[in-house]
Amino acid sequence: MKPTIVLFLLILTFASTYAQPEDSISIRSKIKYDTNYIISYRDWFHITAVGVNKQTGIMLANVSEENDLQFRTNNPFAFGLAFDYEWLTFEYSRTIKGLEFTDNRKGNSESSSLRLGLTGRKFRMSTFYRRTKGFHLENIEELDPNWFNNNSTHPIYEDLGSLNVAFSIYYTFNHRKYSNTAALWQLDRQIKSAGSPVIGFQTNYELLESEFPLSINDSSLTGETFPDIKRANYFKIGVTGGYMHTFNIIKRFYFHAAFMQGFLYSRGNASYHNFPDSKNIHTLAVSFYFRITAGYNGKKWYGGVFYVSDSFINDALSEIYEITNYDYTRLYIGYRFPIKKRPWMRKFYL
Repeated sequence: MKPTIVLFLLILTFASTYAQPEDSISIRSKIKYDTNYIISYRDWFHITAVGVNKQTGIMLANVSEENDLQFRTNNPFAFGLAFDYEWLTFEYSRTIKGLEFTDNRKGNSESSSLRLGLTGRKFRMSTFYRRTKGFHLENIEELDPNWFNNNSTHPIYEDLGSLNVAFSIYYTFNHRKYSNTAALWQLDRQIKSAGSPVIGFQTNYELLESEFPLSINDSSLTGETFPDIKRANYFKIGVTGGYMHTFNIIKRFYFHAAFMQGFLYSRGNASYHNFPDSKNIHTLAVSFYFRITAGYNGKKWYGGVFYVSDSFINDALSEIYEITNYDYTRLYIGYRFPIKKRPWMRKFYL
């Protein structure tokens, strides 16, 4: 059975297990969180204006070298609206001409992505898809300090691409006092500072490919020092854990930080432009998840900035390896208000 098929079967299995949102049940039966620490606005309707940016990075590394090769996309900002009520969330955004906030020196990138998730008191589940093509060499000045004396753009690699399909779920131990929802979507408000250790399961499939060798001015960029990837795919599965905390600062301003690290079994194969033999991979992979949020969460108005970074070392035991990184930035300002529940809404747990 192919790794991608196994991955989607795992996603469907966990989705069916946790498809009924625990929080909707708790509101209708009895409160299962400490109201001295958390206020819930899940049964209020939320309208949010958002600005979203997604970037992907690929690092080619060699432990014996001082500098790495750091490739990054140049995706534009997108702006739109989000609507939230109980467990239901819808968000739409698109680029607006003149407000892309891209750097013309870094070329163009093509990207498509999708993220699905459920956030309960105890469990947080996320399914993630992102496909990207078109990168530039971000750290060219570390390799050639005089590069921009003779060039107006970064080295650009239009055929370098990546694909990532991922699934993760984690359990929050201190779920009575700490709210994941307050940190992520402002459907709750964290009244008092609180945090929690978390532990979970993670799996993903990654593909990196480039039709042509990586070069600068017709000379090889990698030589025999770095992996010049033709096609590399990895299927990873393992456990992850960490800690999350929301600090209630003054009045209704808050600051949130989260860090998780995972250890995964990595299986796959890779072929390279600069090495004659393909490589079968059975090794250890390491994942890093970092999240930071800061903003204001009042009774009706809320706003702030949200940043998430997912990183993977695909072959952590090798001296020559790749690191992939997926960044997500969200600027938001929103307004919430109560609505009258209709009988038909309860059929959908709304």
